[in-house]
Amino acid sequence: MGTYRKVFIHLLFWLIYSVVNAYLWYTFDKAYIDQSFYGITRLPIKVLAVYGNAYLLERFFFQKKYFYYFLSASIILFLSGLTQTIISDFHVFDFERLTIYSLPIYSVVIVSTIIIVILQYFKKAGETHQLQLEQVRSELNYLKTQVQPHFLFNTLNNIYSLTLENSKQAGKSILQLSELLRYMLYETSAEKIKLSKEVNYLQQYINLEKIRFGEKLELSFNTPEKTEHFMIPPLILIPFVENAFKHAVSVPGEKIWITIDIVIKDAMLFFTVENSTYNNLKSANAASGIGLENLKRRLSLLYVDFEIVHEQRDNYYHSSLQIPL
Repeated sequence: MGTYRKVFIHLLFWLIYSVVNAYLWYTFDKAYIDQSFYGITRLPIKVLAVYGNAYLLERFFFQKKYFYYFLSASIILFLSGLTQTIISDFHVFDFERLTIYSLPIYSVVIVSTIIIVILQYFKKAGETHQLQLEQVRSELNYLKTQVQPHFLFNTLNNIYSLTLENSKQAGKSILQLSELLRYMLYETSAEKIKLSKEVNYLQQYINLEKIRFGEKLELSFNTPEKTEHFMIPPLILIPFVENAFKHAVSVPGEKIWITIDIVIKDAMLFFTVENSTYNNLKSANAASGIGLENLKRRLSLLYVDFEIVHEQRDNYYHSSLQIPL
Protein backbone atom coordinates (compact mmCIF):
# COMPACT_ATOMS: atom_id res chain seq x y z
CA MET A 1 0.00 0.00 0.00
CA GLY A 2 1.43 3.41 -1.03
CA THR A 3 2.26 6.11 1.53
CA TYR A 4 -0.33 8.59 0.22
CA ARG A 5 -3.04 5.94 0.23
CA LYS A 6 -2.13 5.01 3.81
CA VAL A 7 -2.32 8.63 4.95
CA PHE A 8 -5.64 9.09 3.17
CA ILE A 9 -7.16 6.00 4.83
CA HIS A 10 -5.98 7.11 8.28
CA LEU A 11 -7.34 10.62 7.80
CA LEU A 12 -10.61 9.19 6.54
CA PHE A 13 -10.86 6.96 9.63
CA TRP A 14 -10.40 9.90 11.99
CA LEU A 15 -12.78 12.08 10.02
CA ILE A 16 -15.51 9.43 10.16
CA TYR A 17 -14.82 8.84 13.84
CA SER A 18 -15.00 12.56 14.65
CA VAL A 19 -18.26 13.04 12.75
CA VAL A 20 -19.91 9.99 14.36
CA ASN A 21 -18.59 10.93 17.80
CA ALA A 22 -19.82 14.52 17.48
CA TYR A 23 -23.24 13.35 16.32
CA LEU A 24 -23.61 10.94 19.24
CA TRP A 25 -22.51 13.48 21.81
CA TYR A 26 -24.75 16.18 20.34
CA THR A 27 -27.69 13.76 20.43
CA PHE A 28 -27.27 13.33 24.19
CA ASP A 29 -25.99 16.81 25.03
CA LYS A 30 -26.79 19.70 22.68
CA ALA A 31 -24.41 21.93 24.62
CA TYR A 32 -21.53 19.75 23.42
CA ILE A 33 -21.28 21.62 20.14
CA ASP A 34 -20.20 24.74 21.98
CA GLN A 35 -17.46 22.98 23.92
CA SER A 36 -14.84 23.54 21.24
CA PHE A 37 -11.99 23.45 23.73
CA TYR A 38 -12.90 19.94 24.86
CA GLY A 39 -13.36 18.81 21.28
CA ILE A 40 -9.88 20.00 20.34
CA THR A 41 -8.17 18.37 23.31
CA ARG A 42 -9.97 15.04 23.25
CA LEU A 43 -9.04 13.95 19.70
CA PRO A 44 -5.21 14.25 19.98
CA ILE A 45 -5.21 12.11 23.14
CA LYS A 46 -7.23 9.43 21.35
CA VAL A 47 -4.92 9.61 18.34
CA LEU A 48 -1.87 9.11 20.58
CA ALA A 49 -3.58 6.22 22.38
CA VAL A 50 -4.55 4.52 19.10
CA TYR A 51 -1.10 4.80 17.48
CA GLY A 52 0.63 3.91 20.73
CA ASN A 53 -1.51 0.79 20.90
CA ALA A 54 -0.79 0.06 17.22
CA TYR A 55 2.94 0.15 17.98
CA LEU A 56 2.45 -2.23 20.91
CA LEU A 57 0.46 -4.61 18.72
CA GLU A 58 3.33 -4.76 16.23
CA ARG A 59 6.03 -4.86 18.90
CA PHE A 60 4.50 -7.41 21.27
CA PHE A 61 1.10 -8.84 20.32
CA PHE A 62 2.00 -10.06 16.82
CA GLN A 63 5.25 -11.43 18.25
CA LYS A 64 3.15 -13.49 20.70
CA LYS A 65 4.47 -11.57 23.72
CA TYR A 66 0.99 -11.16 25.10
CA PHE A 67 1.92 -10.34 28.72
CA TYR A 68 4.09 -7.38 27.69
CA TYR A 69 1.42 -6.17 25.29
CA PHE A 70 -1.44 -6.18 27.82
CA LEU A 71 0.76 -4.61 30.50
CA SER A 72 1.97 -1.82 28.19
CA ALA A 73 -1.48 -1.24 26.65
CA SER A 74 -3.05 -0.97 30.11
CA ILE A 75 -0.51 1.68 31.12
CA ILE A 76 -1.13 3.68 27.91
CA LEU A 77 -4.91 3.52 28.33
CA PHE A 78 -4.72 4.54 32.00
CA LEU A 79 -2.41 7.49 31.29
CA SER A 80 -4.58 8.57 28.33
CA GLY A 81 -7.72 8.49 30.47
CA LEU A 82 -5.97 10.30 33.31
CA THR A 83 -4.67 13.02 30.97
CA GLN A 84 -8.12 13.46 29.43
CA THR A 85 -9.72 13.76 32.88
CA ILE A 86 -7.20 16.34 34.09
CA ILE A 87 -7.58 18.47 30.95
CA SER A 88 -11.37 18.27 30.88
CA ASP A 89 -12.00 18.81 34.61
CA PHE A 90 -8.70 20.03 36.00
CA HIS A 91 -10.37 21.51 39.10
CA VAL A 92 -12.13 18.24 40.06
CA PHE A 93 -10.76 14.71 40.00
CA ASP A 94 -12.31 11.43 41.06
CA PHE A 95 -12.44 7.88 39.75
CA GLU A 96 -15.98 8.26 38.43
CA ARG A 97 -14.88 11.09 36.14
CA LEU A 98 -11.79 9.09 35.20
CA THR A 99 -14.05 6.24 34.06
CA ILE A 100 -16.38 8.55 32.13
CA TYR A 101 -13.54 10.26 30.22
CA SER A 102 -11.67 7.00 29.65
CA LEU A 103 -14.54 5.09 28.02
CA PRO A 104 -14.43 6.99 24.67
CA ILE A 105 -10.68 6.40 24.52
CA TYR A 106 -11.11 2.70 25.27
CA SER A 107 -13.81 2.39 22.60
CA VAL A 108 -11.76 3.92 19.78
CA VAL A 109 -8.68 1.90 20.80
CA ILE A 110 -10.71 -1.33 20.82
CA VAL A 111 -12.23 -0.54 17.40
CA SER A 112 -8.81 0.31 15.95
CA THR A 113 -7.35 -2.88 17.49
CA ILE A 114 -10.01 -5.02 15.83
CA ILE A 115 -9.33 -3.32 12.48
CA ILE A 116 -5.54 -3.74 12.82
CA VAL A 117 -5.83 -7.43 13.82
CA ILE A 118 -8.17 -8.15 10.88
CA LEU A 119 -5.85 -6.35 8.43
CA GLN A 120 -2.86 -8.21 9.85
CA TYR A 121 -4.70 -11.51 9.43
CA PHE A 122 -5.42 -10.83 5.75
CA LYS A 123 -1.87 -9.58 5.23
CA LYS A 124 -0.40 -12.76 6.70
CA ALA A 125 -2.87 -14.90 4.74
CA GLY A 126 -1.82 -13.09 1.54
CA GLU A 127 1.87 -13.51 2.35
CA THR A 128 1.35 -17.21 3.12
CA HIS A 129 -0.53 -17.68 -0.14
CA GLN A 130 2.18 -15.84 -2.06
CA LEU A 131 4.86 -17.93 -0.38
CA GLN A 132 3.01 -21.11 -1.30
CA LEU A 133 2.76 -19.91 -4.91
CA GLU A 134 6.50 -19.18 -4.96
CA GLN A 135 7.27 -22.61 -3.51
CA VAL A 136 5.04 -24.30 -6.10
CA ARG A 137 6.62 -22.23 -8.88
CA SER A 138 10.12 -23.11 -7.67
CA GLU A 139 9.27 -26.80 -7.47
CA LEU A 140 7.71 -26.75 -10.94
CA ASN A 141 10.82 -25.08 -12.36
CA TYR A 142 13.01 -27.62 -10.59
CA LEU A 143 10.99 -30.54 -11.94
CA LYS A 144 11.03 -29.02 -15.41
CA THR A 145 14.83 -28.67 -15.36
CA GLN A 146 15.14 -32.31 -14.31
CA VAL A 147 13.23 -33.40 -17.42
CA GLN A 148 15.81 -31.78 -19.72
CA PRO A 149 18.97 -33.65 -18.63
CA HIS A 150 16.95 -36.88 -18.38
CA PHE A 151 15.79 -36.48 -21.97
CA LEU A 152 19.26 -35.41 -23.14
CA PHE A 153 20.87 -38.44 -21.50
CA ASN A 154 18.51 -40.84 -23.29
CA THR A 155 18.91 -39.12 -26.66
CA LEU A 156 22.71 -39.01 -26.46
CA ASN A 157 22.67 -42.73 -25.73
CA ASN A 158 20.67 -43.26 -28.91
CA ILE A 159 23.09 -41.16 -30.98
CA TYR A 160 26.02 -42.99 -29.42
CA SER A 161 24.50 -46.28 -30.59
CA LEU A 162 24.28 -44.90 -34.13
CA THR A 163 27.94 -43.81 -34.11
CA LEU A 164 29.00 -47.30 -33.00
CA GLU A 165 27.20 -48.67 -36.03
CA ASN A 166 29.02 -46.10 -38.24
CA SER A 167 25.60 -44.91 -39.29
CA LYS A 168 25.33 -41.89 -41.59
CA GLN A 169 22.21 -41.03 -39.64
CA ALA A 170 24.28 -39.91 -36.62
CA GLY A 171 24.85 -36.43 -38.10
CA LYS A 172 21.17 -36.06 -38.92
CA SER A 173 20.32 -37.12 -35.37
CA ILE A 174 22.56 -34.41 -33.94
CA LEU A 175 20.76 -31.77 -36.02
CA GLN A 176 17.40 -33.07 -34.81
CA LEU A 177 18.68 -32.99 -31.24
CA SER A 178 19.81 -29.37 -31.60
CA GLU A 179 16.27 -28.39 -32.65
CA LEU A 180 14.81 -30.19 -29.65
CA LEU A 181 17.26 -28.53 -27.28
CA ARG A 182 16.51 -25.11 -28.75
CA TYR A 183 12.84 -25.64 -27.96
CA MET A 184 13.55 -26.89 -24.46
CA LEU A 185 15.87 -24.00 -23.63
CA TYR A 186 14.01 -21.08 -25.18
CA GLU A 187 10.36 -22.05 -25.55
CA THR A 188 9.47 -23.74 -22.27
CA SER A 189 10.11 -21.00 -19.70
CA ALA A 190 6.45 -19.85 -19.73
CA GLU A 191 3.89 -21.48 -17.45
CA LYS A 192 1.83 -22.46 -20.50
CA ILE A 193 2.55 -22.70 -24.20
CA LYS A 194 0.50 -23.33 -27.32
CA LEU A 195 -0.46 -26.95 -27.84
CA SER A 196 0.72 -26.61 -31.44
CA LYS A 197 4.29 -26.00 -30.21
CA GLU A 198 4.19 -29.06 -28.00
CA VAL A 199 2.82 -31.14 -30.89
CA ASN A 200 5.62 -29.91 -33.13
CA TYR A 201 8.13 -30.80 -30.43
CA LEU A 202 6.71 -34.33 -30.20
CA GLN A 203 6.93 -34.67 -33.97
CA GLN A 204 10.61 -33.68 -33.93
CA TYR A 205 11.30 -36.18 -31.17
CA ILE A 206 9.48 -38.90 -33.13
CA ASN A 207 11.54 -38.07 -36.23
CA LEU A 208 14.69 -38.50 -34.15
CA GLU A 209 13.53 -41.89 -32.87
CA LYS A 210 12.58 -42.99 -36.39
CA ILE A 211 16.21 -42.58 -37.38
CA ARG A 212 17.20 -45.03 -34.64
CA PHE A 213 14.47 -47.61 -35.23
CA GLY A 214 14.36 -47.41 -39.01
CA GLU A 215 12.02 -49.88 -40.69
CA LYS A 216 11.54 -51.85 -37.46
CA LEU A 217 9.07 -49.19 -36.28
CA GLU A 218 5.45 -48.73 -37.27
CA LEU A 219 4.14 -45.45 -35.84
CA SER A 220 0.85 -43.56 -35.93
CA PHE A 221 0.63 -39.97 -34.62
CA ASN A 222 -2.86 -38.43 -34.74
CA THR A 223 -3.55 -34.84 -33.71
CA PRO A 224 -6.44 -32.37 -34.15
CA GLU A 225 -6.25 -30.06 -37.16
CA LYS A 226 -6.38 -26.91 -35.02
CA THR A 227 -4.16 -26.74 -31.94
CA GLU A 228 -3.12 -23.06 -32.04
CA HIS A 229 -5.71 -21.77 -29.59
CA PHE A 230 -5.15 -24.27 -26.78
CA MET A 231 -2.60 -23.79 -24.01
CA ILE A 232 -0.93 -26.47 -21.88
CA PRO A 233 2.08 -26.61 -19.52
CA PRO A 234 5.28 -27.34 -21.46
CA LEU A 235 6.89 -30.78 -21.55
CA ILE A 236 3.99 -32.71 -20.02
CA LEU A 237 3.41 -34.96 -23.06
CA ILE A 238 6.97 -36.00 -23.89
CA PRO A 239 7.43 -38.42 -20.92
CA PHE A 240 4.64 -40.66 -22.28
CA VAL A 241 6.17 -40.76 -25.76
CA GLU A 242 9.67 -41.22 -24.39
CA ASN A 243 8.45 -44.07 -22.21
CA ALA A 244 6.78 -45.79 -25.18
CA PHE A 245 9.96 -45.72 -27.27
CA LYS A 246 12.00 -46.92 -24.32
CA HIS A 247 9.85 -49.96 -23.52
CA ALA A 248 8.28 -50.90 -26.85
CA VAL A 249 9.06 -54.49 -27.87
CA SER A 250 7.56 -56.73 -30.51
CA VAL A 251 6.64 -60.31 -31.12
CA PRO A 252 9.59 -62.00 -32.90
CA GLY A 253 9.32 -61.44 -36.63
CA GLU A 254 6.97 -58.46 -36.33
CA LYS A 255 7.47 -54.70 -36.19
CA ILE A 256 7.44 -52.58 -33.07
CA TRP A 257 4.40 -50.34 -33.14
CA ILE A 258 3.50 -47.15 -31.28
CA THR A 259 0.25 -45.19 -31.52
CA ILE A 260 -0.08 -41.61 -30.25
CA ASP A 261 -3.44 -39.83 -30.19
CA ILE A 262 -4.38 -36.31 -29.11
CA VAL A 263 -8.11 -35.59 -28.85
CA ILE A 264 -9.78 -32.37 -27.70
CA LYS A 265 -13.35 -32.67 -26.47
CA ASP A 266 -15.50 -30.61 -24.09
CA ALA A 267 -12.59 -28.37 -23.05
CA MET A 268 -10.53 -31.44 -22.14
CA LEU A 269 -7.31 -32.80 -23.61
CA PHE A 270 -7.16 -36.58 -24.01
CA PHE A 271 -3.66 -37.84 -24.74
CA THR A 272 -3.15 -41.56 -25.36
CA VAL A 273 0.03 -43.50 -26.08
CA GLU A 274 0.09 -47.24 -26.74
CA ASN A 275 3.06 -49.41 -27.61
CA SER A 276 3.57 -53.06 -28.48
CA THR A 277 4.78 -55.44 -25.82
CA TYR A 278 5.53 -59.12 -25.66
CA ASN A 279 3.56 -61.27 -23.21
CA ASN A 280 6.63 -63.20 -22.11
CA LEU A 281 8.37 -59.97 -21.06
CA LYS A 282 7.41 -58.03 -17.96
CA SER A 283 6.49 -54.40 -18.52
CA ALA A 284 5.83 -53.43 -14.91
CA ASN A 285 8.66 -50.92 -14.98
CA ALA A 286 7.12 -49.07 -17.92
CA ALA A 287 5.32 -46.64 -15.64
CA SER A 288 8.45 -45.83 -13.64
CA GLY A 289 11.36 -43.49 -14.26
CA ILE A 290 12.36 -39.91 -13.53
CA GLY A 291 10.32 -38.45 -16.37
CA LEU A 292 6.97 -39.93 -15.37
CA GLU A 293 7.52 -39.45 -11.63
CA ASN A 294 8.30 -35.78 -12.20
CA LEU A 295 5.29 -35.47 -14.47
CA LYS A 296 2.94 -36.81 -11.79
CA ARG A 297 4.30 -34.32 -9.27
CA ARG A 298 4.03 -31.42 -11.73
CA LEU A 299 0.45 -32.29 -12.62
CA SER A 300 -0.52 -32.52 -8.94
CA LEU A 301 0.80 -28.96 -8.49
CA LEU A 302 -0.87 -27.61 -11.62
CA TYR A 303 -4.26 -29.32 -11.65
CA VAL A 304 -6.90 -30.39 -9.18
CA ASP A 305 -8.69 -32.50 -11.78
CA PHE A 306 -6.45 -34.67 -13.94
CA GLU A 307 -6.14 -38.36 -14.69
CA ILE A 308 -3.18 -40.57 -15.57
CA VAL A 309 -3.56 -44.22 -16.54
CA HIS A 310 -0.78 -46.79 -17.01
CA GLU A 311 -1.74 -50.40 -17.62
CA GLN A 312 -0.59 -53.52 -19.38
CA ARG A 313 -3.16 -54.93 -21.78
CA ASP A 314 -3.10 -58.08 -23.94
CA ASN A 315 -0.15 -57.43 -26.24
CA TYR A 316 0.38 -53.74 -25.69
CA TYR A 317 0.95 -51.14 -23.00
CA HIS A 318 -1.54 -48.30 -22.56
CA SER A 319 -0.79 -44.84 -21.12
CA SER A 320 -3.15 -41.90 -21.10
CA LEU A 321 -3.46 -38.40 -19.71
CA GLN A 322 -6.57 -36.28 -19.26
CA ILE A 323 -6.34 -32.58 -18.30
CA PRO A 324 -8.66 -29.56 -18.59
CA LEU A 325 -7.83 -26.89 -21.16
